[in-house]
Amino acid sequence: MVTVIITSYKEPKTIGRCINCIANRKYSGIPSSFEILQVSPDSLTLNAGKKEANKLNLGKKYKQIKDPRKGKPYALVMALKKAKGDIIILTDGDTYFERDSVRQILLPFSDKNIGGVSGRPVSSDPKDNKFGYWGNLLADAAHHRRSNVMEKIEGTDYYMSDKTFFPMSGYIMAIRNMQIDIPQNILSDDAYISYYIRNKGLEVGYTPKAMCYVKYPTNLKDYLTQKVRSLGGYSQLKRLGICKRDKQSRSFTIELKYTWYVIKYAKNFKQFIWSLELFPVRLITWINILWKRIILKKTVSNTGWERIESTK
Repeated sequence: MVTVIITSYKEPKTIGRCINCIANRKYSGIPSSFEILQVSPDSLTLNAGKKEANKLNLGKKYKQIKDPRKGKPYALVMALKKAKGDIIILTDGDTYFERDSVRQILLPFSDKNIGGVSGRPVSSDPKDNKFGYWGNLLADAAHHRRSNVMEKIEGTDYYMSDKTFFPMSGYIMAIRNMQIDIPQNILSDDAYISYYIRNKGLEVGYTPKAMCYVKYPTNLKDYLTQKVRSLGGYSQLKRLGICKRDKQSRSFTIELKYTWYVIKYAKNFKQFIWSLELFPVRLITWINILWKRIILKKTVSNTGWERIESTK
C-alpha cells in the first residue's frame, strides 16, 4: 500500500490539481491500494481538497488531518503517525506531478537498501524573465548535482547514493514507513529526513523521470524569505548533530563550485546578465543566513507556516 501525504496551507486554488494528478491512476501510475492524507490548518484548503476528492469518488482513500496551526514539521509528524502505507510519498499542495511520476518514484524501492527516493522538481515558470530564469537554473542545478554525486544503477533510470549523496526534495519524495520524529522547529524537513535515512544505514535514490512542477518566487522579497529558510536549514542540521554519516551538503563554499555551471547555463546575452546578477543575490542570501540562522539562531515562525505569496 502507498500513502501520499500532501501538506498545504492557504492553497485552495492548487490543491485540487495536486490531488487529481496523483489519484488519477491512468495518469500517475499509482497502485490500486493507496490513500491520500491531506494535512492543512485552514478551512479553505481543506474544503477545496474535499471537493476534489468527492469529484474523483475517492471515498475512504482520502482523509483529512487538520493541523492545529503548529507548522509543517508538526503536520508531517501527525500524518506520518496515521500513514498505513509501506511507502509514503510526500509533496506540497501548490505543486503537481508529471504523468507516470508516482510509478517512477516507486521503482527504486525494489532494492531493500533504499530508504528514500527523490523525484525531480521542475520549474513551471518561463525563462523570459529574471526570476523565472533563476527558478529554472536552480532546479536544473539541483538535478545536475543529484545525478553527479550519486551512482547510476545499470539497466535502470535511477541513481543511488553510496559514499556521497544530495538530500531529497520535499516537493516530491518517497520514503519507507518508519518512525521519524521531526523536530517542530526544523527549517528543512526534507533535508532532515534525508540525513535521518542515511544515518540509519540506508541509501537515498534519485529518479529524474518522476517530475514535479513547481512555481518559484517572482520577487526578491519572497526569494530571500524562501531561500534563507530552506538553505539556512542546513546550518541548523549541522548544529543539531544530524550530519553524522555525511557532511553538510549545502553551504556558500559548496555553491562557489557551481560558478561555471551558472555562467554556461545562459543561452543568450540577456540570460548571461541574469546569471551574473544571481551571484550577489546568493551572497546576500548567505549573509542573511549567517545573521538570522547562525548568529540570532532563529527557527520557524510561531505558526511554523511561512507562506511565499508569489509561488501560489
